[in-house]
Amino acid sequence: MTTHRDKIRGKLENGGYEDYKSISISAIERPMLSKVSYQVHCDHYKNKFSKLYNDVEEAMDKFFDLRKRIR
Repeated sequence: MTTHRDKIRGKLENGGYEDYKSISISAIERPMLSKVSYQVHCDHYKNKFSKLYNDVEEAMDKFFDLRKRIR
């Protein structure tokens, strides 16, 4: 059984993104460094945030944390 978290991880591994209201998480290819970074960005008026992560799990933790805050 796949969880919602597994589905998002699959999208990110394929170079995709996920949006929820004013929050997004996306995979960003960095060819000069030959690796992928993950950006978590939030435009919510109370929780403005934007950061790049090298680890997909850290990025997803922050995405779900922000998601809980703006529900």
